[in-house]
Amino acid sequence: MTEFDKGPQVPPHRVRRMLAALIGGVSPDAIGAEENLPTQTVERALSEELGRRWVAPAADFAKIQIARLENFCLALMNRVDAGELAAIDRVLRILDRLDRYHGFRRANPAPEFYGEEHRARLLAKLNAAAANLAEDESEPRPDA
Repeated sequence: MTEFDKGPQVPPHRVRRMLAALIGGVSPDAIGAEENLPTQTVERALSEELGRRWVAPAADFAKIQIARLENFCLALMNRVDAGELAAIDRVLRILDRLDRYHGFRRANPAPEFYGEEHRARLLAKLNAAAANLAEDESEPRPDA
């Protein structure tokens, strides 16, 4: 496909404006009407612009989000210290989100390690309980 076949080139400042409108919830048809361009041209220009955009890998994105959330939390701390309930609620929500980004889950207890000595102690207790039951069954009952 040649440059001529692609249709009219849209200047970068118009593409940025169209992308901002799209992010704001405006449809490509409405953007085309506002920019006086066919919808196909708008869609093509937006698709090319989105293709040029850098997308952070998941681990990098999580680090960026953690930094943003920490900044929000710090900005609210003066209001929390003043006892503002809305700020306290917001900080608790931010801390909950930070916990999730750090890999903590709700009601997820820490794993307990169960070693060979624990198994041996449990087996000894079970054997003792079984022996006690066997003794109780072998003794005659006074009410029988």
